[in-house]
Amino acid sequence: MKLNEMVRPEGFIDSPKVIGRGAGSGKGKQSGYGRKGAKARSGRSKRVGFEGGQTPLYRRLPKKHGFRPHVRTVYVAVNIGALEGYEGEMPLDLNALYNAPVKVLGDGELTTKVQVRASGFSASAREKIEKAGGTCEVV
Repeated sequence: MKLNEMVRPEGFIDSPKVIGRGAGSGKGKQSGYGRKGAKARSGRSKRVGFEGGQTPLYRRLPKKHGFRPHVRTVYVAVNIGALEGYEGEMPLDLNALYNAPVKVLGDGELTTKVQVRASGFSASAREKIEKAGGTCEVV
């Protein structure tokens, strides 16, 4: 058996590093922390973002105002042509249109009278729906 082939027994636990026990130990006097300074003091770590006294980046940059949601509202686009021929008793609303934020766009033609409730309408879609005798309601 050679030294590099030796295996530690199962359940072996390393003993903690002993420091600050004299010069002969190899980790005496400053115990691996070097000479004076912030890194040698108790509570050793400096705060996050500290740059040695220089004005830190988070204070050099301008403040951002306003609010931007993490999740942007993504609208499902439905064209007027898809509503053509819809003859439901109830008005067309969000539940009938995929249960999602819906924006009705003006591509296609509409001849049937429909009531549409959606999250948004383009100007051309609103014009075509009202021209066919229907109504637009923003929900």
